[in-house]
Amino acid sequence: MASPGGFWSYVHADDDAENKRITRLAKDVGAQYEMITGDAIDLFLDREKLNWGDDWKSRIDDNLSTVAFFIPILTPRYFLSKECRRELSFFANRATELGIRELVLPILYVDVPTLTLKDDSNSDPLIDLTGTFNWVRWTELRFADPGSSEYRSAVAGLASRLAQAIATTESAEPVVLPGRKQESPEEDTPGFWDLVAGSETAMPEWAETVTALGEQMTAVGELTQRASEELQAANERGEGATARLVVFARLAEELAEPSIAVEALAGRFSSLLLDIDSGMNAILDRIPEELENRTTKPEEVETFFSGIRMLTGSSEEGLGALEKLVALMQPVESGSRNLRPVMRRLRKALTIVAEGRDVMRAWAHRIEEIDGPRNTAA
Repeated sequence: MASPGGFWSYVHADDDAENKRITRLAKDVGAQYEMITGDAIDLFLDREKLNWGDDWKSRIDDNLSTVAFFIPILTPRYFLSKECRRELSFFANRATELGIRELVLPILYVDVPTLTLKDDSNSDPLIDLTGTFNWVRWTELRFADPGSSEYRSAVAGLASRLAQAIATTESAEPVVLPGRKQESPEEDTPGFWDLVAGSETAMPEWAETVTALGEQMTAVGELTQRASEELQAANERGEGATARLVVFARLAEELAEPSIAVEALAGRFSSLLLDIDSGMNAILDRIPEELENRTTKPEEVETFFSGIRMLTGSSEEGLGALEKLVALMQPVESGSRNLRPVMRRLRKALTIVAEGRDVMRAWAHRIEEIDGPRNTAA
């Protein structure tokens, strides 16, 4: 059996701020694991130096004969990182589907209040999902001397927990993902169009959520534009910082309600998209088999593919614009104490929504992988 493989997911800027203590922790845990078990371990630290996505997806997608574990280093900045969120979302959801949740081992490195305080008003479904795993608090240990008994004991504890999780998973029966070929009575297996219908069930509410988000963002844009015009007029009159603060305070008050609405809608958007994504991947897993067995007509598949292409194409521009808006919001947060809470809320919500573009791009990529060979064969 191949050595267990692990993926250490972290924000590089956090590691820089900690003088590389985050990557040192990874190496210390790996060394302790090998000391405890006598087995080698493959610990991947740098996504830029390997085919990160393909490697960890293949490890967890295929079966349990090659164990893969995932350790996200949680900080406020982690949940704002598009790449880290993508990694955590994929691995946590796929591990849950496979029944190997013990191989997701989050480490809370810097306090994330919406995770630790169990804030019911939190609308980030990824933070909610992370909270369901058995995470380890490291907020105080990050200040401990690496040579201290406190630090070394805690590292040994992490390695022992990892060894136990891997041993438990190695003895488990392999689990096949929904939608993948498996031995079961044909009558109990959902048909292709059953899967299509399941995804379509979530589509209308998701589309309504997108529309509502657009309306709220239009309102935000109008309020912001008006405030910008007032600031320009104040500058032309030669008014000072006090006049600007008055405008900022009024804008913060006017944006309070829309920002809360956008936050709630963003959470709903992401939750529905996860439902659709699960069904979509099951469908795309099934299509080659359906076509080979002639249980689905090629023209039906092409109609389905065309609909998904239209959806991803129409969403690309809108979600891309949101990404640009997110980038513009961050400097504004520091401009006024009154504006900071609402702008932070808006930025976090729009970051969640903008991630949807990557999900839909993955659909388009898989469609091209399926459609290319199909058209070549034809």
